[in-house]
Amino acid sequence: MGAFDWSTQAAQNATADPDVPARDGTSARDLPGLVRDLMAAQAAVLADQGGAIRTAGLANAYLARTASGLSAMRSGVALLVQADRDNTGSPTLNVDSLGARPWRDLDGTPPPPGRIKAGAFYLAVANGAVWTSDFGALAQATAEDAAITAALIFGGI
Repeated sequence: MGAFDWSTQAAQNATADPDVPARDGTSARDLPGLVRDLMAAQAAVLADQGGAIRTAGLANAYLARTASGLSAMRSGVALLVQADRDNTGSPTLNVDSLGARPWRDLDGTPPPPGRIKAGAFYLAVANGAVWTSDFGALAQATAEDAAITAALIFGGI
């Protein structure tokens, strides 16, 4: 479980994540640990959206492990991943062992061989049962800019 499983309704988060126990009536002596747990969970999401994920796997089966841990495929979840190798055919992306899903371009087609480049960053967005990316790719400097912007926006700065 992680921040991706949290609710936007505060009351629903009392037991939403066993790593961040936030039950009403929690002892004040537990507060520092709770705050540190929240900080760690937020840092995990920032890492996932800031380019800390590097793929692994074989051939066109890309594997990714998030810091925050996805427990279900939910449309709209966005991750910034760095490819570890070029693709040679139609790729799949398996995030947090949720199963290999087609990894498609914005128009729904598979990227042609060689479009995914080793070292390039791709914003992968869960879209139904597929991962969607703009396979124009982000250059290193652009990805760093995106990570800084995400940190500023999602970090509340």
